[in-house]
Amino acid sequence: MSTKITIYDIAREAEVSVATVSRILTGSAPVSPETKQRVEAVLQKHKFRPNKLARNLSYQRSMMLGVILPDITNPYFSTIFAEMQRDALASDYSLLLFNAMNSLELESEGLAYLSRHQVDGLIFMGGRVNEITLSDRYRAELVDFAAKVPTVIVNGGIQSDLVSIVQTDERGGIAQAVDYLTGLGHTRIGMLGGSAHITVTRDRQAALRAALAEHGLTVCDEWLIADSFSIESGEVCLERLLQLPEQPTAVICINDLVALGVLKAARHHQLDVPKQLSVVGFDDIYLTAVSAPELTTVSHNYAALGSTIIDTIVKRINEESVPASVLIDMELVVRDSCRRV
Repeated sequence: MSTKITIYDIAREAEVSVATVSRILTGSAPVSPETKQRVEAVLQKHKFRPNKLARNLSYQRSMMLGVILPDITNPYFSTIFAEMQRDALASDYSLLLFNAMNSLELESEGLAYLSRHQVDGLIFMGGRVNEITLSDRYRAELVDFAAKVPTVIVNGGIQSDLVSIVQTDERGGIAQAVDYLTGLGHTRIGMLGGSAHITVTRDRQAALRAALAEHGLTVCDEWLIADSFSIESGEVCLERLLQLPEQPTAVICINDLVALGVLKAARHHQLDVPKQLSVVGFDDIYLTAVSAPELTTVSHNYAALGSTIIDTIVKRINEESVPASVLIDMELVVRDSCRRV
């Protein structure tokens, strides 16, 4: 009988919650002596012991998936979260969100928070997994967590056999944008936005160089202007670009927020987009379809991304075989912000 007894059976017989049984089994939080004695008596009665070869029992029974992301107000992250939630609910899981507000320190608090809530798995986006130079402490925190809880990293760079990585083919996405722009006759193409310490900036700039080389073109280093990832950053980047003696005829922005900032600054300077400057965004957030002009951008294929993330984390929880990394194709969405030169 002991092999068939579950944590739910123990909780029911001891007249406590499943979380209370989990706390007693793991020692993760204090429980009153009377309650502990009652639960332990039921555990002993059924000779119940969690399988030491399996993961911690509490992490198999909460039916919650923890999500840590840097900024829920950024439509890129909120859109992924919405897609993941849809697929998680279909698999009988709920999502527990921790918004780190672009702070590595808060990410650490998030890991502790999700540990206390005994999530079944962790989905980690942005922040420390995109840092070019990451301290040993921050890396160790995440790896140590992944050693206890199945973990999936989204579009991040930490390499460990303890995690699975689900990522969109951003290099291919940049190549699609370059193919489109060169097809319109553009040979002078720059990239605006991003931060020098973030892998996203480095990798997308490298992808731009590689894609241009396929067309026999090179990029002027002055046209690679990094500042940040916000609308305000897009304004700053265009201001700096307009101060250069020679300017590109087209720019690919590090994300759509930067592109929207570029459009805003262009209006201020009475610079016609797309007649005088073609602009391509990256992410395909919902605002791109209502901007003026509507923004050509590269889509992460959010539905496929969300379902793949959830499928991967659930398989890891169930100890099924999953690849170390999964790559999802991106798609260029052509709208009104580019024209032929």
